[in-house]
Order: sequence, then structure tokens, then C-alpha cells
Amino acid sequence: MFSRLSTVRHTAAWRLSAMATAVLALGTAAVFTAAFLMLAANMQRRGDSWLDGETASLAEMAAAAPPEALKQEFAREAQELTNERHSDRSKPENAEESVVFFALLDRSGTPLLVHAPPTWREILPALDPPHIRSGPPRSVAVAGYEYPMRVASRALKDGRILLVGESTSGDQQLLDEIAQSLAWMWTGVTVCGFAVLWFGVHRVLARVNTITEVVAAIEADQLGRRVPTERHRDEIARLVATFNVMLDRIEASITQTRAIGDSVAHDLRSPVTAIRGSLEIALTTPDDSQVRDRVASALEGLDQLSALLDATLDTAEAEAGALRLRRGWVDVRALAENVVELYLPAAQDRGLALTLVAPAPVEVWADESLLRRALTNLLDNALIHLPPGCHVEVAIIGGAEHASLSVTDNGPGFPAEIRDRAFDRFARGRKSAGTGLGLALVRAAALVHGGTVRLGQPPAGGSVIEIEIPAAAPDPPTDA
Repeated sequence: MFSRLSTVRHTAAWRLSAMATAVLALGTAAVFTAAFLMLAANMQRRGDSWLDGETASLAEMAAAAPPEALKQEFAREAQELTNERHSDRSKPENAEESVVFFALLDRSGTPLLVHAPPTWREILPALDPPHIRSGPPRSVAVAGYEYPMRVASRALKDGRILLVGESTSGDQQLLDEIAQSLAWMWTGVTVCGFAVLWFGVHRVLARVNTITEVVAAIEADQLGRRVPTERHRDEIARLVATFNVMLDRIEASITQTRAIGDSVAHDLRSPVTAIRGSLEIALTTPDDSQVRDRVASALEGLDQLSALLDATLDTAEAEAGALRLRRGWVDVRALAENVVELYLPAAQDRGLALTLVAPAPVEVWADESLLRRALTNLLDNALIHLPPGCHVEVAIIGGAEHASLSVTDNGPGFPAEIRDRAFDRFARGRKSAGTGLGLALVRAAALVHGGTVRLGQPPAGGSVIEIEIPAAAPDPPTDA
């Protein structure tokens, strides 16, 4: 039992419930304390108001009435107050401390007229008669009394002092009972508050714990498993949705990685076999010229392997956002003119018409070598796949926010089986002799620049691939 309690105390539900309960306890304690102090102050104000009224009325009577009349008034007021207190059952009385007294003192503090209980002998020294002056009600501690008395004094014109005193035992006992009740109420609110908070927080965190257990149980062979969706539409439900989206991405990434590995292994098998065969023949042939040819063939195969691996790594880094860019201001029109001029002889040899449409210079903040590589990949695809007689147009269009680079042809277009996945790595048609990385690198180049790439098919036939990247300038550097 104690070990389980120790385990519970180390949970987030316990800490959150304890912190919230502490705030609740402090808040209710402050409210109860303020209410108690206000009640105590109101009760004292009420008693002081009665004392002030009594001393004022009795002072007027003492100034004009004879002593006997004043003594009778003292007795009547005491009896009236006693009857009122006994009829008020909400204020328990203590016979020894339920005191009210009236006294008239001379200039030296000697009592002239007193109406008081037998305990007057203990009360009089505490009043310090020689030093009594006219003033508002004050608290006077009396030896042997648990609670102080409230005493009001008023000076008459002839120098005599009128005193009216009342014990506060009834009010204090009532306040003690109220304080005890408030303490029990505060304890109950705190305990119940902790129980409610624990129940609520534990239920919420139990949902989080379910998510944790499901995610922790997902193994490499269970990538299709998902966190059960919830009927609630709160933060945890959004967390579940986010986890499921993340798991979808992980599954897709791992599936893609496996497919890439399989494709790379498949694409490497033939070149490696050819290179090995060429080297084996070179080792067994006595003709030096054949040896050189075989070695040259092996080197060409190694170059193809190196190009394949470089393209695969560059595409993967670009798609992951890990490719380092060397950005600068690039004139896309000048870049396109240079590339088109380079490819024009090869296009003419294959019977293709290659043109450039670029009305004005277009500058973007980009990596020139990566843009050049993307454009060369597009033109390589055109030269490899288009039949003679087709027309290829490279167009550069600039805007205030974006720059567009497109390659349009009037050839047969993309095969239907790869049209929707043309930009995926190793996606290629049945009769394609390429690696399937050219368009994947084009897409990665667009994405790493914060742009997009689109594949379209004009109504007249052919295809158009458009790269659109932001043309915004970088933020100006700030002085350190």
C-alpha cells in the first residue's frame, strides 16, 4: 500500500492536483479569513455604537437628573440588556463574564454611583480610574477574564466621568464557534477539491498514458498501428490526431526508404555486374588494347554509379531540408540562356527544336548551381524521351513575389502509370532507361527554395513542368 502511494505521489496527476489544491486552499482561506474579519469588525462596530449611544443619553440625563433617577436608569438599562441577551440563544452566556456596568466617577476617579455585578472589584482597577478621560470605546483587559471588555467614557461639564462597559464574551464565543465552523468548512473544501481535481486530472492523464502505451508498443513490423481516435475535440484529441499524422509520415518514410533501398540495390546490380565482367575480361585477355577498352568501360560504369549515388544523396538531403544552399542573387534568364546554349547542339542532333522565351531579366535569391542542375535535368529528360521533330520551349517569367521557370514540349506526354508520381524518387516508365531521380531532384530543388513544382498536360498534347520559387530578398543584416 505504501509503495503504491509512493508511486502515485511521483505522478503528474498528483503534482497537478496538489498544486491546484494548494491554490484552492489559499484562495478559500483568504476568503474565509476576510469574511471572518469583516464579521468580527461588524460585531464590534455594532457594540461600540450601542456603547456610544448609551453614554451620550446617560450623560445628558446625569447632567440634569438627580442621582436616584440616574441609578434607576442604570438598573433599567442593565435589566433590559440582560433580558435581550438571555432571549438571544445564538450567543451563549458565561455567568462570570456576562457583565454590563454603569458607573459615575468624580474628578479623582472615585465611584459616586455604580450599577455593576459583584465582579466590579476586579473590573475597577483595570479601568485605571485616576487616568480615565472622555473617549471612544476601548478594549480593557480584566484579570481573570478570558475576553476583554469594551468600555466607553464621557466627561460631564462638572468634571465627573460617566462609564458604560460591556463584556465581549458572548460575541467572542460566537466568533470562536464561527472560526471553528469555517476551519471545518475549509478542511472539507480542500479535501473535496483535491479529490475532484485528482479524479479529473487522473482521467485526462489516463488518456495521455494510453497514447504513450500505444506509441511505445509500435514495433518496426507494426507501422500500420494507430492511436485510437477520441470523441472529444480537445487538446488531447488534437494530440492523438498529430500522433497519427506523424505515424503516417514515419510509415511512408520507412516504406519509401525501403523502396529506395530496393531500387538502389536493383539499379546497382547491373552496373556492378558489368564492371566486374569488364575487369575479369581485362585480367584474362592478353591483348593490351582490349585491356584498355575493358578498363575504360569499367571506369565509365563507375562514373555512372557515382552519378547515381550522388543524385540519390542530393535528392534525399534536399527533401529532408539538410542540403546546404549557397544563396545569392541569380539572374534566371542569364542562367537559362547559358544552359539552352549548351544543350542546343545536342537537341539539334536529336532533331529537336529548343527555344528560350525570357522577355526580361529575372533575379531571385537562390542557389545558382542547384537551379542550373534542376534545369539541366529537365532538358536531359526532354532529350532522352522526346522523339525527333518535337519542340521544347524554356520560359522564364518574373513577378513581384515569385519567379517561374518552365519547360514545355509537344511530345507524347508522360505515361499514365507514372503521371501522378512523376516526381517520386525512382519513378520511371516501363521503357525508360534513366534512374528515376531527375524529376525527384527538380522537386527537391523547388522545395528547398520554398517553392513548388507542377506537372501539366496542355490540351494540344505534350507536357509542361513549371518550377516556381520566391523572389524575395533576404532580411538585411543587423549590427551586433
